Amino acid sequence: MTIKAVLFDFGDTLINTEKFDYDACLRKVHQNLARNGIAVPYNDFKRIYFDVRDRFYEKTAETLEEQDFADRVTETLKPLGIELPKSDKRVQEAVEVFLDAFINSLRIEAYLPQLLEQLSKKYKLAVVSNMSFAKAVFRSLKKFDIAKYFDAIIISGNVGWRKPSSKIFLKALDALNVKPSQAVFVGDSPKADIEGAKTLGIKTVLVTQKEKKTPSTDTFQLYIDKGTQSGNPDKAIMELAQLLEALNCLSKQS
Repeated sequence: MTIKAVLFDFGDTLINTEKFDYDACLRKVHQNLARNGIAVPYNDFKRIYFDVRDRFYEKTAETLEEQDFADRVTETLKPLGIELPKSDKRVQEAVEVFLDAFINSLRIEAYLPQLLEQLSKKYKLAVVSNMSFAKAVFRSLKKFDIAKYFDAIIISGNVGWRKPSSKIFLKALDALNVKPSQAVFVGDSPKADIEGAKTLGIKTVLVTQKEKKTPSTDTFQLYIDKGTQSGNPDKAIMELAQLLEALNCLSKQS
């Protein structure tokens, strides 16, 4: 069957996160909380935050249900004697500070806009991302002026389910009005992206990033990919610059 749609993972597929500095982001959150009257030792804040994050990811890996990023902040503050609802203005402001720092660290390859423009003339395009703070994806795509190329942007923070759940993939297929056999998913996670998509019969392209020197910043991805090999993709490429060739090969196989 003819390929009609190409779906992309966000982090470390479309967008490069190698410059992301978790400690720097957390320090900005900590400083913002202090300015709002919530003064706690940074080392304690950092230690508890990572404990909370990893606990959340462990639960999410079992259920694939997404959790609100603001819950990380409230749960981090509780052991420090501060009880706040996630709707509290100070909590929401802290989330925005983290989000801004994260977005400022992102990069794209210079060829990406042209590649997406070429693809958009032939295929429907979508982003399907595991991201608890959905606004980060929308703002990032807008920052790099590439949101205009996508017919759908599906984010776990909005949908409520993370890849490899079939629910988030089905949401994207429905938004594009295509069948699984008419779509190709492009991602860097063997389990979340490749195995998740293949479960529905979506063709897959794994971005191996063999030249990448630092591991993924997505701890959930590292956790869920543990013990997974390649995910058995239909094609594997080292970078998106090779995607057109991979899609041409898959089209001939259809």
